[in-house]
Amino acid sequence: MKAAVYDGVGRISVKEAEMPATAAGGIVIRVESCAICGTDLKAYVHGNPRMKPPLVLGHEFAGRITEIGTGAAGFSIGERVTMATSIPCGRCILCLEGLQNMCENLIPVGTAIDGAFAEYMLIPPLGIAQGNVLRIPDGLSSDEASLSEPLGCVINAQEIIGITAADTVVVIGAGPIGYLHVETARARGAIRVILVQRSRTRLEFAKKFGVEAAICSQEEDPVKKVMDLTGGRGADAVIVAAPDAQAQAQSIQMAAKGARISFFSSIPKDNPYATLHTNLLHYRELRVCGSSDSRAIHQKLALDMLASGKINAKALITHRFPLSKFPEALETMKKKEGLKIIINP
Repeated sequence: MKAAVYDGVGRISVKEAEMPATAAGGIVIRVESCAICGTDLKAYVHGNPRMKPPLVLGHEFAGRITEIGTGAAGFSIGERVTMATSIPCGRCILCLEGLQNMCENLIPVGTAIDGAFAEYMLIPPLGIAQGNVLRIPDGLSSDEASLSEPLGCVINAQEIIGITAADTVVVIGAGPIGYLHVETARARGAIRVILVQRSRTRLEFAKKFGVEAAICSQEEDPVKKVMDLTGGRGADAVIVAAPDAQAQAQSIQMAAKGARISFFSSIPKDNPYATLHTNLLHYRELRVCGSSDSRAIHQKLALDMLASGKINAKALITHRFPLSKFPEALETMKKKEGLKIIINP
C-alpha cells in the first residue's frame, strides 16, 4: 500500500509500506479521508520528540472497515468509522476519574503509532476496547466526518468554560480551529461571536460563518475594539485559538467581570510564558482554563452536530489532495492558503 511516511524534520514522502496485519481484537480500515492537523505540520517543520521515525502521521480520519480481528465484536465489514485517536489505558487514576484525555499512558494515533495518511490503517485492540471507535452517521460524508476529531477538542474546551446562550464570545485566531469554535459557540446559542485575527486574509472566511464582528489586530487594537463593541463591558467568554502569548495577555484585558477564558492553543515550547495582567484576574474574578484533546464522548457529540448540520463543515474544507500529493498539501497548509485540507488516499 501507499503511505505518507515521516522520516524526520522536513522529510515526509509517499512510499510503499507494509499492509497492516489484523491484530486479535483489532480492525483494519480503508482510509477514505484524513485531514491535516496543525500538529502534523509542526512535526514536519520543527519535529516532535514523541514521534519516532519512520512513522505514518494523521489522526483526523474516516474510513471503511475491511478486516476484523478475532474478538473485535460489535463491528461489521463495510461499516464506516472514525476514531477518538488518543487511546487511554482505562486503568490509571485519571482514566478512573473520567479524564481519559489526561491518561498517564495515553497512546496518540499518528504520534506514538502509525496513523491515517495511508491507504489502510490498523485500529489497535485497545482503541476498540476503550470505546474510541465511532460509527459515522448515514448521510455524513467521510470528509466531513474526519473533522469530528478536532471538533471534539473544541467541544471539550467549550464545555469546560460553559458557553451559554447568554454569552458574547470572542474567538482569537481565524484558522480552522478558530472557525470550529465560532460554529460551536453559535450552535450552543451564544448571542454574539466576535472573531480576532492578525492577518486580513484569514478573516475573509468570516463571511461564510456569519461572524457578527471581525477584528484585524494588525490594523486596530483588539482589546479596545471588543470593549467598544460590548459597551465597555467586555466579553463573557474568550477563547484563544492562536499559539500566541500576546493573544493570551489580550484575552484577560478584553474579558468582562466574571468571564471565562480558554487557553485552547499552546504557545511555542521554547518560550512557553506569557505576561498577564493578574490584577484583572483578581478584581474581575476571571476564570482561565486550559483544555487538551478530547474524549470519545466529545467526538460522538461532534459527529451528531456535523450530521445535523449545526456545524458548517463544508465551508471549512477548502482543499483536497490525493495521497500522492501529500507534500504539496503540506506546503499549501504552510502558506496558510485555506482552512482545512483533506487527503483522500
